[in-house]
Amino acid sequence: MTESVSDQELILAYRQGDQEAAASLFERYYVRLLGLIRRQLGWQIKEMEGSADVAQSVLRSFFTQIRGNQVQIAPDHSLWPLLVTIALNKVRNRGKFWQRERRDPGKQVPLGHQADPLESGPSPADAAELKELVNRLLEPFSERRRRILELILEGQPVGEIAAQVGTTEQTVYNTRKAAAKILEQVLASE
Repeated sequence: MTESVSDQELILAYRQGDQEAAASLFERYYVRLLGLIRRQLGWQIKEMEGSADVAQSVLRSFFTQIRGNQVQIAPDHSLWPLLVTIALNKVRNRGKFWQRERRDPGKQVPLGHQADPLESGPSPADAAELKELVNRLLEPFSERRRRILELILEGQPVGEIAAQVGTTEQTVYNTRKAAAKILEQVLASE
């Protein structure tokens, strides 16, 4: 499609299923929208989401309105005023979204700045605390039941645990249930 085709003609063609008309409208306004949105978005919001995302959202809304016959073209046959209105509303709404207390951009911390506890492993203090908790959990059990619990903590299947320890699967289940009750008591007392 050429530049000489009006916005109104492109809209009519798009409504009749011409995807080239949609591509022409996109190419005609996307770069202008991107520039407008970049000027309007605050720096904090730009860190959370890109201008391109907002521009694509504007065009998605615009094309939805075209399909629903909700578009009123300005007297100069330009869609720019409508697209500016949609864009400014989206920018304003994104600002409100990110300024709500629970999403305050000032409280956001990129993952790269913190150590991921799942990748770095427990700290020595955490490891010592866990060891103490496990010892308190195992204290009331016999050696055989302690071995069952150790194998459970290692992730061994119940059948294998029963075979290794020389007991029934029901004993393994009962030991796990008893350990869970003791753990609840230990955690409740803290």
